Parts: sequence; structure tokens; C-alpha cells
Amino acid sequence: MAASLVELSDAASVDRAARALFGSPLDTRPAVSHSTAVWRAAEDEPVTSIRINEYSPKSDLDFLALHMARARADGIIITGKILREEPTLTYDLRADPRWGDALMEWRERGWGLCDPPWLLILTSGRDLDFGHPIFHGWVRPVIFTTDRAATRKLAAAPCPVISDAAPDIRRAIQHLQVARECECVSIETGASTARTLYESPMVVRELLASVYLEPELDERAQGAPLVKLSEARRMFRSETSATHREKGQHWSFHRLRR
Repeated sequence: MAASLVELSDAASVDRAARALFGSPLDTRPAVSHSTAVWRAAEDEPVTSIRINEYSPKSDLDFLALHMARARADGIIITGKILREEPTLTYDLRADPRWGDALMEWRERGWGLCDPPWLLILTSGRDLDFGHPIFHGWVRPVIFTTDRAATRKLAAAPCPVISDAAPDIRRAIQHLQVARECECVSIETGASTARTLYESPMVVRELLASVYLEPELDERAQGAPLVKLSEARRMFRSETSATHREKGQHWSFHRLRR
């Protein structure tokens, strides 16, 4: 089942895969969507974000879910920490030949998005490597940082640098929506940054969660806690999900909407 879901040929096959993956089609573009992979240690505990490294579980379905979220977005937010931890990270939808052309068709014909998305990097400016692939790839990077970092550390950046007196993820979202006219912003930051978006006033309109269901996860792959699933369900008005077995491991994929 997993293999058939990731072999996509056109926009219609993307729609079918989304329905099978999440239990419902991705037929809207919410103003703010949060995509994350998490591990559920226990029902009454917050889910734990999964760090992407050699110790984390590998799932083609989770990777496809993430690319679907990117294909709908005209703005994506990450952090400088993610670039440091993932030196080969790329956002090119065509990087994986199993679904690349289909996702690009889905993006352009289904949503009318012909320009690459903005990739906003929320950072203090520390140790940013301008040789990183994201600065030379398909997306349009923009750095969002403090006034001091903008003038002292990032003068040689190969992309726009936006200085802000008090940069945080909410102000980053506002920048993309107002200055870059982004109608759908996808959040890909770590849990410690994204968690604040679930506080009042809550701005997340959709949560796409890939939940690793196995009883154990290597400590070196465990990130920060996010929220309890029971609490998340109370925050959203609807939920669809589906469970899949992949390479002997069980995952569930949830779409929660407000």
C-alpha cells in the first residue's frame, strides 16, 4: 500500500494519495498550516517531535505528506537551527522522481501557483552557511532576524534579509502574509518554536501530523514536546486520519482543521 501511494503520475493521483493518507483530500489552502512528525509515547503525554537524523525512523509516507504541504504553500517557515542540523535539506518538489512532476502539476494547475514559495528562515544569524542548498535551489529564501544580526552578521547573505526589533514566529507569519502576499503559510519549525502558535490567540488553522506509533524511539531522535493529542483535538473542529504500516512500522496521519 505504501509503495503505491508514493508513485504519483499526475494531479489526480496526488488527490487520491492525500485522501488515502489523511482520510480526506487536501482541498483547501489554510492561512497557516503546521506540518510535523511526532512520536506518541503515551496517550496522556504530549507528542514528541522527531528530530531528523540517522537515528530517526524513515517513512516515505511522512516525506510525501511534507511535500504535499509544501506544494500547496506560497510561504514556508523554518529556523536557522534546522539548516545547521540538516546540511543537505532541499525544497525542490521534483527532487524525488516518484512524485515530483505530479506535485508540480498539482501546485500549478490545481492551485494556480506558478512561482516558487518563499522560504522564511527565522534566525539569530548564528552560523548560517550561505553554501547551503536552500540558498541555491528552487525556493525563494528570505532571512528574518534581529536588527543587530541583519547589519553585523548577514550583510553577505545571497537573499533578502528582513530586520525586526523583536522577531518571532508570529511576526514571521505576518511578514509573509502582508509583505509577500502569501495566502497559505506552512510551518516547519521545531516544536519549541511552533508550540507558541497554539497559545491564545491561536493562529494555526490546520495541523498535519505524522504520528509514529511504535512503542520506542531512540532518545537521539527525540525532540521537544508539542501538545497532547487530546488537547489538540479540542482546539480543532474536525479531524480525519488513517493508519499505515510501512517497512514493519506503524504510522498514523492526521489532518485537524479549525
